Amino acid sequence: MGGLVALTADARSPAPPAAIRAILEREGFTVAELDFERAQAHADTGAEHVAVVLWLADPARDLADALECLTARFPSTPLIVACPSVERRQLRAALTAGVAGVVVAEELDGGLGACVRAVCAGQLCVPRAHWREIEPPVLSVRERQVLGLVAMGYMNRQIADRLYLAESTVKSHLSSAFGKLGVRSRSEAAELVLNRERGLDVGIAQLRESQPAGIEATLAH
Repeated sequence: MGGLVALTADARSPAPPAAIRAILEREGFTVAELDFERAQAHADTGAEHVAVVLWLADPARDLADALECLTARFPSTPLIVACPSVERRQLRAALTAGVAGVVVAEELDGGLGACVRAVCAGQLCVPRAHWREIEPPVLSVRERQVLGLVAMGYMNRQIADRLYLAESTVKSHLSSAFGKLGVRSRSEAAELVLNRERGLDVGIAQLRESQPAGIEATLAH
């Protein structure tokens, strides 16, 4: 299997490593190298590229912004992130954002071509060492409750009052849940919870049913 692969690098990198292009061409793919600004401006037709490969030199710093731009511009094209290394939080964030494959630098030579073929076949591809992180994160009952209330628009003080907890405890639950989900903010967590395709069942329906009288008016203001 061949096809056209778009290759780009995050805005902080001058260009993707030449080795990535060489590996893709060796594997039988035609490579269209785009600078990041062109990749952001590109309108995906759904048929032009079989995959997009993004080189991220520093996933800890640039992951969220780069993925937001590219998933918006290439909504129907599988996106693969290539990077020097990846941590659990970063991998969870990438998968949450819709990335189909992740390849670390030491596995590029033998794994990149296979990864492209896998994601083109509708598979998810991550480094073997991280395979357990594909599974949905295990959240505690309290973490689910707190996330559900965040998605409903509650602030920390309101959550604390609702669940009869200290506000510091609410913050601790949020920090733990954010780490498991690979998100960095309340808005990202709420978006994940409310997303029907990638969302989490945190029992929002039950929380709404047990919502104290008058709370909707409070939240509305």
